[in-house]
Amino acid sequence: MLLKSLNTKAMKTYDKPCFQDFQIEGVRHIAAKDAYELIQTKQAVMIDVREMDEVKAEGVDMEGVLYHPMSAILDRLSYISKNQKIILACPGGVRSSKVANLLNRFDYPEVANLDGGLMQWKVQGLPYKVHLKINTGAGCGCGCGTENDNLIQDKSCC
Repeated sequence: MLLKSLNTKAMKTYDKPCFQDFQIEGVRHIAAKDAYELIQTKQAVMIDVREMDEVKAEGVDMEGVLYHPMSAILDRLSYISKNQKIILACPGGVRSSKVANLLNRFDYPEVANLDGGLMQWKVQGLPYKVHLKINTGAGCGCGCGTENDNLIQDKSCC
């Protein structure tokens, strides 16, 4: 996926979340509508850190959404480019805040947690589908090209 330069449009982030209680000092947050605009215009990617069974049940079905479960995130870091704006998402913002903190520690320059998580995304009426069909090869972002969901679940694709 080609993304526009990091400098095209700054992410409108803030220090303290508005729609979730959990926060980690140093983690920036972004509103759902601002995140949607950046993803839609290919200026950022969203990384959904939920587990594959959660993603299959429902999720954001749009280009620019990658799937890297929190349970495998350390194994997937080499597949996550530092040359892009990254928005982390999970149901309520807890897991995604933790992964945002991790990416900050690994010197990713533009990282934000989706404030309020996917629950807030849905409340805002942004695109969301139930019973999502995932192309796991492309969806995981690792480039493995596999169509076998079991490989993603046991992390052997990466």
